[in-house]
Amino acid sequence: MTTTIAALPDHNRLNDPLWQRLFHSYSHVITPLRYAGWVTDIETCGGEFHVRADLRDGTEVIIASEGSLPADPNEVTGWTAVRQDTEDTSRHTVLYDSTPNGTQRHHGTSLIPLMARIDGIDIPGRAPRLIVSATHTAPYGTNHNQTAGIEAPATAVARFSEWSRRLTDHEGYRRVWHRPECEGYPLALFESAGHITTVRVTRSND
Repeated sequence: MTTTIAALPDHNRLNDPLWQRLFHSYSHVITPLRYAGWVTDIETCGGEFHVRADLRDGTEVIIASEGSLPADPNEVTGWTAVRQDTEDTSRHTVLYDSTPNGTQRHHGTSLIPLMARIDGIDIPGRAPRLIVSATHTAPYGTNHNQTAGIEAPATAVARFSEWSRRLTDHEGYRRVWHRPECEGYPLALFESAGHITTVRVTRSND
């Protein structure tokens, strides 16, 4: 099977409980970047936390909020993304800022515009473009389909996450199954009072 997600970081913090908790808590940020093909990590230096994605071209993207990421992602007030040289961090470019005083503050904590900006970075070796779709099946058998446009990988996987979260947080569904990351692009099954919704990410044929 072709690998669709980047490997986990290779360091001795993988067994550290704090790193594990933060990596899980911010999986909705980390996973889209990994599906874009970038090894992505949680940095915990000096008690400050941020997400770091290695773009494999001598630069990296650093994602934070108003300063360090909070330990609880529910306290995030917006996102900042900076692209910087891995050897000389003084060489950097602010890509995105949706914190309360930022240029993109109208997007708030939504991940889709953040990932769309990161997906727009001009670097070689891009991952395939993807489509997010959902099928809603009622107890009496009728189906309703919903499909987003063709998107770059980080944007598409962030959209998958937001669609899934809307089902569980706002529409009363519970997730009953999901495909393991190692087995391919995201796929999940949700249920509510006999209503079944499947949300999936598939590779575009274009």
